[in-house]
Amino acid sequence: MLSDAFYLSVDYLLTIIPVMVIGVVAAEFLVEIGWIHKIGFIVSPLIRFAHLREECSISFITAFGSPAASNSMLKKLYDDGIIERKELIVASLINSFPSIIMHWRTMLPVFIPLLGMAGMIYLGILTAVGLLRTLVTLLIGRFLLNEKKYVPNNIIHQPYSFSKSLKMSVKKSRKTIYRIITMTIPVTILVFVMIDAGFFEVLAAFLKEHAVFVPVPGEALPIIAAQFTANIAAYTIAGNLLSAGILNTKEIVVSLLVGKILSSIMSIRILIPYYVGIFGSKLGTQIMIYSALLREGILIIATVMLAIFWQV
Repeated sequence: MLSDAFYLSVDYLLTIIPVMVIGVVAAEFLVEIGWIHKIGFIVSPLIRFAHLREECSISFITAFGSPAASNSMLKKLYDDGIIERKELIVASLINSFPSIIMHWRTMLPVFIPLLGMAGMIYLGILTAVGLLRTLVTLLIGRFLLNEKKYVPNNIIHQPYSFSKSLKMSVKKSRKTIYRIITMTIPVTILVFVMIDAGFFEVLAAFLKEHAVFVPVPGEALPIIAAQFTANIAAYTIAGNLLSAGILNTKEIVVSLLVGKILSSIMSIRILIPYYVGIFGSKLGTQIMIYSALLREGILIIATVMLAIFWQV
């Protein structure tokens, strides 16, 4: 029912919008108090290698805690004219790796008891894919962007007091916050209406039908099918098949990777309001596509190589 879609969208908005707003204000606040130049040195070698401005370093660090806040910071820098469009795209793609590291805290308690070594290998592959994706993006930035002249810390302007900096940050962030809210709300509601109408279930059913053509044993198909609805269910099924000796470690890992690739279409229902809400319709869609192509492309290559060269 439409009422269910509305309530689900409100629940999602109440979760994501506060984080975006905090990210925008925090980006401006860190600039005002001068912290960008104090802690940016932590990741400055990576930022400089990719020919990004040093302001992007704060966004990368923030991504370890909140990817939404991190990307909101980048959009604020873009709106203020501090970074260009290409820099925004490259920096956003680089920021994807910290979020993978943060998933460890929720994934490890599930993988270890259910899958043991197979789960650790699967998680390690996902992490390696995320790292490789970031390295590729760093190289793209180095060749795509112009080298920057980095300003030494000793000539940076004196920051304002804490209270004044906070007030100025809120004031300067109003325009960006208004744009984020007015864009995120209608897009989110539309996506949840599409979910309620069964649009994504149709896509999932289509992919399930074609899962029989992937190079995995027939016994592994329940794992792949379960990943379209709930990852926990897929991991539970995989653990049972592994403990029963029906599938070995290699077959479990490859099946989980194949399922993740095929079921990635389901993530669109969350990614659309997320990216469009932060970056706007055109730029958000562009970043979402680039991110998906890099992620799925590298994951497909890794899965094929494992299937071919992993000797049991």
